[in-house]
Amino acid sequence: MLKVIRPFAALVALTISFGSVALDEDKEMTKAEKRLANILEKYEYTGKEKSCIPLRGLRSQTVIDEKTIFFEAPGGRGYMNKMDNRCPRLVFEERFSFKTSLNQLCSLDIITVLDSFGREWGSCGLGKFEEMKRIPKDKDK
Repeated sequence: MLKVIRPFAALVALTISFGSVALDEDKEMTKAEKRLANILEKYEYTGKEKSCIPLRGLRSQTVIDEKTIFFEAPGGRGYMNKMDNRCPRLVFEERFSFKTSLNQLCSLDIITVLDSFGREWGSCGLGKFEEMKRIPKDKDK
């Protein structure tokens, strides 16, 4: 099965704390920080890692940076994939394809970066998937 993934992310600028590093309002956020902040506004890490995630129902993907992709799944779940090595042009193109004979995407599966004309710009191996869960909307209230 060949799947082509296109970007669906909306960028939202906000100030958020990343672990022990807090961003100052005066400091301009990078695109990667904005993309991650947008996801962390809606999802939190569960501490669980998976080697594979089901393809069925994957709603969207967001390329965070050259090593990180967030996959949104049904049921209020998401998966952050952090590759061991950087994937050149992934951030610039924000689209990739992969081939699998299974109905799931696994760590060490290979993605191929594509440009808007469908030309291939290199391949990269995925890492483990960190499970995330959607933060309930009424949690802050």
